[in-house]
Amino acid sequence: MNLLNIGSQDAPKWYVVTTININGQELEIIPGFTNYSIKRKNFEKDKIYESIDKSKFLPTVFCFCKAEPFNKENIPLYDYAGRKIENLPDNAPEVMVYLDKADNVNLFDMINSPLTAEIVECDSVADAYRRVATTAYISQCPSKDEWVGFAGIITGDEVLLNIRKFGITYCMSGTTVQGYFGMNTTVALLQSKSLDISSSSFKGEYRTYEQAEQLMKATVQAFGAKAAKQTRYIKAINYCISQYGFNVICEVLNNIGATEKLQIEAAKCEDKISCIQQLIIERVVMMHKAQQQ
Repeated sequence: MNLLNIGSQDAPKWYVVTTININGQELEIIPGFTNYSIKRKNFEKDKIYESIDKSKFLPTVFCFCKAEPFNKENIPLYDYAGRKIENLPDNAPEVMVYLDKADNVNLFDMINSPLTAEIVECDSVADAYRRVATTAYISQCPSKDEWVGFAGIITGDEVLLNIRKFGITYCMSGTTVQGYFGMNTTVALLQSKSLDISSSSFKGEYRTYEQAEQLMKATVQAFGAKAAKQTRYIKAINYCISQYGFNVICEVLNNIGATEKLQIEAAKCEDKISCIQQLIIERVVMMHKAQQQ
């Protein structure tokens, strides 16, 4: 993208222009935006962005439509820098309104022109943004579970690969699975690992796949398969493990009866996690007393 003076030297009029490629033909345009355009992300203080290999973007097609419907409906147009586009001379590059797409809304100044583009025929401003909205609705960003998978396959981190495998095997969310492994990662950390292949392996304390599976089966035994997939159960259990140890809590979970399970399900306490913790701790105390007799 470049700045072009469309005015004169005495009265300069600067607009951001770019070159697009449509079916092999290059055309210089002024990309136009409106007050309804999707706000571009600000990467100025984004440390992850700084480490991105800009050559790894997947190919994308930028979509534009003619400016006529917007001019006819008196919708103000702005260039990439936010300058209002108006009173252009006849020899100015054509204004093309950008139709926002999730995969390239932030890529204008990251990809060298000419940009691979397509002109979309739009009958009205509503028609243009209906296309934008429809595309946005069916677009999808990776979930935390999928970022776990990306980070694992890119870095070869065994624990992340195991977390993803565990989640797929037992149909659990990544957050719950991480609970069984005794760890918690943020999406930002996973993104950082995914975008930097030299990232070091996870160095925090965590359980093995076998231990995670052992704990999950004990949770199923205690509270049922549905409960074992809920984050609040594993949160409560992990707190108890931090107090009494892994083996003790697994033993207690394996000995919780159906009556207690039903009591937890029926409990109307405001904090379900506290209720689960209280039950487990009571059983730990009972077990210790029985062992002392």
